[in-house]
Amino acid sequence: MSEQSTTLSRHHTSEGVVVWTRCGCGRLRMDLVPTGGARPLTAGPCPHCEVPPRRG
Repeated sequence: MSEQSTTLSRHHTSEGVVVWTRCGCGRLRMDLVPTGGARPLTAGPCPHCEVPPRRG
């Protein structure tokens, strides 16, 4: 079951875009969406509220 997540911030870096979100249960998540098509990196995903990162 997926909970609603809220984007807290989005930052462009030399590596790509870093997105901080808060899951519906309150847990923080950080996603790095790299430039150049590399595989996204995630830290802190909630196993109960897992929502794929938004691109862009």
